[in-house]
Amino acid sequence: MNITIIGAGAIGLLLGAKLSSSGHTITMVTRREDQAKNLQQKGIRYKNGDLEKTYEVHASTSLSADPDIVIVAVKSYNVKDVISSITHTYGTRKSPELLFIPNGMEHVRYLDSLVQPVSVGTVKHGAKKCDDITVIHTGEGSLNVSSYSGLCTAIGELNNSLSIEYKDNWYKLLAEKLIINCGINPLTALFQISNGELLTNPRFFGLLRELIKESSNVLDLEFEESWNRVQHVCKLTAMNTSSMLADVRAARRTEIDAISGFVLKEASLKGMDVPFTRFVFDAIKGLELKMEERL
Repeated sequence: MNITIIGAGAIGLLLGAKLSSSGHTITMVTRREDQAKNLQQKGIRYKNGDLEKTYEVHASTSLSADPDIVIVAVKSYNVKDVISSITHTYGTRKSPELLFIPNGMEHVRYLDSLVQPVSVGTVKHGAKKCDDITVIHTGEGSLNVSSYSGLCTAIGELNNSLSIEYKDNWYKLLAEKLIINCGINPLTALFQISNGELLTNPRFFGLLRELIKESSNVLDLEFEESWNRVQHVCKLTAMNTSSMLADVRAARRTEIDAISGFVLKEASLKGMDVPFTRFVFDAIKGLELKMEERL
């Protein structure tokens, strides 16, 4: 199949490599011309332990004309612009199938404007981007997918490449991942720690528990199940650097608006008080202001 991947960060490069390895024709869509040129000329360099391979891909800064699937793997704050580009390129056509995998749930509010079949997903693979064309596969996992609107059939053919798990309830799928991010991401970014330290430091552990309790209540998910799930993720990824910590270290904008910010909006609509979530949201936004001042 012809697959377009919008976004060439860690997850975009990982998906590009894995799908190319299964014989699909991949086009990476990047913001920068120089990254697109490098990918077009050199391909994606994939590393996993002792394995190192290079996979050929096409690359461009604009959407390809007739893909079977478009995977949106950009930061959450770029989704609105990507949807505008999709609408401009494909108009009222009923294809291609679209799969959105950004962090958080803020992007969901824009999906109803699309006429193409839409699925949403969460990625359990671990990946680290080394440079514009190199990705390290830091942890094997799965791609969890749920249909949001329309009939999505082509995405099912990707299963051999990505260990896809299909879920019936798109809201629960995204909310479960959001709750994990609401706890791990802001705390690791604020305290400059790996995921595992949230379990070994009793003060951090207590803060994590309170954040998970608040977000579970707001999103109508059972707290104990959410809490057990978050602890499990922290154990599995103990040595990992969260995406928000990586953004803060690189002085990049974070995805706090789509993560804790989404919970704050939902809490406000429901008249709920979430002081721990408010604190980490304001703290990360404060760090972003400091980063902007340095630029």
